[in-house]
Amino acid sequence: MSDFIVAFESAYGSTKQYAEALAERLDVKALNFDQAAEDLEVKPDATLIALSYVHGPSHPAAKFITDTDLSGHRVALCTVGMTLDDVVEKKDGAAKALGRKAQDVTRFYLPGRLNYSELSTAHRTTMWTIVNMLKAKPLKNANDKMMIDTFDTDVDRVDLSRLAAVEQWARG
Repeated sequence: MSDFIVAFESAYGSTKQYAEALAERLDVKALNFDQAAEDLEVKPDATLIALSYVHGPSHPAAKFITDTDLSGHRVALCTVGMTLDDVVEKKDGAAKALGRKAQDVTRFYLPGRLNYSELSTAHRTTMWTIVNMLKAKPLKNANDKMMIDTFDTDVDRVDLSRLAAVEQWARG
């Protein structure tokens, strides 16, 4: 039986919620990336599942994967975000963030939570700017409309049932 390492970084809590629920299913503890790096060194056959949010170009789990020697490990990346499923799957930004490692990493997308009431001033200002740019855009897609419609609203799309596919892959 393979050991599992569930590693995560969370900004507002939804990624942590997913990581802890997945770790519980796999009977391990969810770890931060520093702890996971240590575990990877002593568990050469462990299956790694790295989870993180994506904020624009920032994707901490993808960075962890690209910066870490994962030879001999099965690896999955779970990206938690607010982009609509069909859009995120089509664009596959996680593959771009992984670069040449993308072919060796199984990728999952998990819908997250965006509570404007909890955003930092910088993040809220960024979202305000993005939404106003989208409003000015002549042809809006479904994702653009969703971002405009949900601006300044707390939205929770966390769906722990989506972890079933990740668990199935892990136990593969």
